[in-house]
Amino acid sequence: MIDRNEQRFFGGQDMASVIQQIQGALYQSGIQLQQTGPNTWGGRSQQSSYGLTPKVALTTMPSQNGFTVDARVAADFETNAIIILIVAWVLFFPLAIILGILGYQDWQTRQDQLLAAIWAPVQHRMLAPPAPQYGPPGQGQYGAAPQQQQQGFTPPPGAPPPGGWGGGQS
Repeated sequence: MIDRNEQRFFGGQDMASVIQQIQGALYQSGIQLQQTGPNTWGGRSQQSSYGLTPKVALTTMPSQNGFTVDARVAADFETNAIIILIVAWVLFFPLAIILGILGYQDWQTRQDQLLAAIWAPVQHRMLAPPAPQYGPPGQGQYGAAPQQQQQGFTPPPGAPPPGGWGGGQS
């Protein structure tokens, strides 16, 4: 609800240039990323709105034909904002509801803008992820795909009849 993850796949093995482009875009948005591990980066903005401060974490995961970048945008709550919301909740309930709704709408807009800023400079390098190494799923454990049924496929003895989970029921 308050935080969101997005993943993108990149072909090739040049992780450093992709991360540098993302770091530059986030720096222009007021977030400076620091490397926190071998494949992780994190940063927090100095600007807050309605007591919510954006926090970004990037993780890279190498794979066979490239790598995946996982971006997580979350919110940090400021202590003063929490106190104001609690006081408004106790003294004037409708004000607390209005502040909560306005803060949430503003956060959703800022989160969308940050995710767009993350992916915009590297959008031309994104690829579709590679297909899995195994074939398409069949119908149940022993069930035959329609093309196998046409070629005279028979399930092993004692196997349930083809037709998926219903055991051949229509």
